Amino acid sequence: MAAPPDDGSIGDHFGDDGPIVSVAWLRARLGQPGVRVVDVRPANAYAAAHIPGAAPTTLAAIRLDRSAPDAIARFAAALSDEVRRLGVRPGEKVVFVEDVSGTMAARAVWALDYLGHGGGALLDGGLVAWAAAGGALTRDPTPPEPPGDLSVVPDPTVLVTADELLAGIAGSAGGHGAGASGSPPLPVDSRGDAEYALGTIPGAVHVDWTRHLRPDGRLRPPSELRALYAEAGLPDDPDRPLATFCGSGYRAAHAYVVLRALGHRRVGNYVPSWNEWGARADLPVTPGR
Repeated sequence: MAAPPDDGSIGDHFGDDGPIVSVAWLRARLGQPGVRVVDVRPANAYAAAHIPGAAPTTLAAIRLDRSAPDAIARFAAALSDEVRRLGVRPGEKVVFVEDVSGTMAARAVWALDYLGHGGGALLDGGLVAWAAAGGALTRDPTPPEPPGDLSVVPDPTVLVTADELLAGIAGSAGGHGAGASGSPPLPVDSRGDAEYALGTIPGAVHVDWTRHLRPDGRLRPPSELRALYAEAGLPDDPDRPLATFCGSGYRAAHAYVVLRALGHRRVGNYVPSWNEWGARADLPVTPGR
């Protein structure tokens, strides 16, 4: 089958199994068993208008500020509690909706991956694209689902810690860098240009996450996104470990979703990101190029 044209939604390129779905995909499946819609926007935005059947969530409010094991354990427990409260079941496709293809929806996709569910997807273009395509909206709250009993097994490979990044920097300095078997994660800085210029993690590739988006809030087509990362210096190796980061792990989650969709198989999110790295005197900082 021929690939969809590049002027369509990036979600059209990945079908049922991808971390991004199009408005057309969701309109064809809304209300079907096994497809759940979750709205990650603030409560007042949800109350004003949302997709019929969408459930509100506080997943975006659950933060991780440190790489310490006790902080990670509390973070994982809080995510698990919210996902179970939503009634998420194994094998479901859980479509997260924001106003556009935003960072909170991407963070929720990452969270399901981290919890071992793996069925999350970002709605490309969000509620703006949904409404523009004639999708139905409602103000009626969705009755809550019975709490779920999802078996949660956190996947540490998609949550990168400061110590892992630091060990990778030390290994690269010693001549054991990119390209070697078991190579350390390559940092991918998703922050804005001004933040990057003030300092970044040594060796980081930089792509401002907003460059993922078209003016209408949809994601750019795969060919453009691949070219964007190639121009920034990302190795053309789908098995190269990558560690996205930003200020607090949300913009980094956007890069995580995009890179996964583009076929990178070993992507992790350094969730505490610059809020931790920039505050610790023991962690190296280099000026952005």
